[in-house]
Amino acid sequence: MRKWIKYSILILLLASGVVLCAVRWQAWFGMPSEPKWTGDTIQYSFPSPACDSELTILVLGDIHTRLTRADYDTLAARVPQIDFVAQTGDWLERGQVYYAQLLLREWTASQLMGLPVLACPGQHEYTKGPIKTLSPVWKELFAHPNNGPVVPGASYYVDFPQMRFIVIDTNPMTRLVNLVRTLTWLREVMASAGDRYIVVMMHHPVLAPAKGQFNPLLYATFRHALGEADLVLSGHDHSYMRHTPFIVLNTAGKPKPQHLGFSAEVTDSIPVYGVINLQPDNANLQFTVHRLSDGSVIDSLYVKHD
Repeated sequence: MRKWIKYSILILLLASGVVLCAVRWQAWFGMPSEPKWTGDTIQYSFPSPACDSELTILVLGDIHTRLTRADYDTLAARVPQIDFVAQTGDWLERGQVYYAQLLLREWTASQLMGLPVLACPGQHEYTKGPIKTLSPVWKELFAHPNNGPVVPGASYYVDFPQMRFIVIDTNPMTRLVNLVRTLTWLREVMASAGDRYIVVMMHHPVLAPAKGQFNPLLYATFRHALGEADLVLSGHDHSYMRHTPFIVLNTAGKPKPQHLGFSAEVTDSIPVYGVINLQPDNANLQFTVHRLSDGSVIDSLYVKHD
């Protein structure tokens, strides 16, 4: 009798585990069995010369594969004439081929398909474990310039007539050698930008609004150098915060409680997206922040060269 009870408990636990897995991964069912990379890859590419007139950039934060085709179509309708999309990391959930398939299915069917994408890897694009590596799925999805340090195509920069857009992969920064190499590279590409605006994108923020997310190593390493940039875009903290020139934004991730240890100019916990508009005629860069739900503007920032 006791043996039967033990077996019943074991079967019940196994069944409960199967149900929990099915609930957590229910979206797996009905998905294609193989990744569809060919012809559907989200590629970096720009016409030549790259956007030599007015430049409009759609900025998205931590999406975690939560946006659908309808969401992307709504964004395309709200922001006409987008030149490219900038994504601050954690677009996928961690390391799962399924999530790449889901992204491809929703993105490639939307009105944003065909736009160049400059993506920044977050920690969810890296594998778990003591030795973290950038997921090959992410490398398949995005083909970026190999002009940066450490991980090819993960840190890079792209030049426009009026702007240099710099992407920093903050994930390998636990090693001192990577910090030094990246900081040296960053100073060089900022110094050689000439009179262009400098916009930097990195997943982990230098100034973190969410409780327990402050990274003193990133702060000490990049605070001074990035303080010279015109705009610094980050994600990770699932909040919105502006402490000029530092911006943290969250597009679809679950909001986190804010715990500011510094004086921010604007904060909010709602999902948002950003729009950078650069007009070369008057050398004026404008950054606006919109609610994801209705597109209303919650913040606006003007940047002008001296």
